[in-house]
Amino acid sequence: MRHLFIFIFLIHLTPLFGQTNSASSGNFSDRTKWVAPRSIWDGVSVLDGHVINVPDGKTFYSGKITFTGTGKLNLNTTGKWMPNPALSTLKNCKDIIDYYPMSTSGVYTIDPDGVGTLPTISCYCDMDTDGGGWTLVLNYLHRGGTDPALKTFTTSLPVLGVTTLGTDESSSTTTWGHVSNSYLSKFTFSELRFYGSTNAHSRIIHFKTTHANTINYFKTGSGSMSGISGSYTSLSGHTAYLPASAANYFTNELNLAMTNFPFWLSGTYHWGIKGHNYRWEVDDFNNSSSYHTFHQIWIR
Repeated sequence: MRHLFIFIFLIHLTPLFGQTNSASSGNFSDRTKWVAPRSIWDGVSVLDGHVINVPDGKTFYSGKITFTGTGKLNLNTTGKWMPNPALSTLKNCKDIIDYYPMSTSGVYTIDPDGVGTLPTISCYCDMDTDGGGWTLVLNYLHRGGTDPALKTFTTSLPVLGVTTLGTDESSSTTTWGHVSNSYLSKFTFSELRFYGSTNAHSRIIHFKTTHANTINYFKTGSGSMSGISGSYTSLSGHTAYLPASAANYFTNELNLAMTNFPFWLSGTYHWGIKGHNYRWEVDDFNNSSSYHTFHQIWIR
């Protein structure tokens, strides 16, 4: 009986898409209006008496649209509908949210070089932070008192596991690690986002940057992050001294460019992921692996 009541509620108040999707009236890109927003790319059905409204200046991408009775697609002035590319042919999370702005955070299948020779892979997309569209390329949730080996992904990407400080994810083959220089260079992006936290103190590193030196360094392993201190934007929760205080930069670290002290202030504040092969640090000078740490880097 409960299911029957919900169905009647949706019929009277919302357009219904497919057998499990529904969208309330309003902006089609608002994920809160959809029951299953991640399945829109596969096509939608508009039931009798219901309307999809595409706001002025917006484009609604989807698979085929099936209309029943008086169901219709309302394109307001310059609103458009276009047939979509398959979700698995998109190159990154930014592409996904550009085509499907109602997309939620989670694991997706992408093709880093589109029509190129690289195979499709799984990735984790953050579709919430700073407008969404972020692809995870480094993820290390480290338990204090341990000093595990790093992992370099050369043909795939790490995905998000748990996020609770103190969890040891070092045995995971999917959530622990970072992308290699050569593989990162296959991706199209213009922004990086850094996140770091630790139980050693309450400060959080959370910023984004379009800094050319940093992007080139991570793609090639040559150069450094020199100049990052004056080229970043703080994001929600950022309370750290880094990167503003950064004055020191390891150089030419190749596949350890993201991990081995890419930016720091000598003896004071550091970004270190098994730095010097034993130090795990987030905006501090722990000089050991004794504290829990969490490091992430995203691209967009």
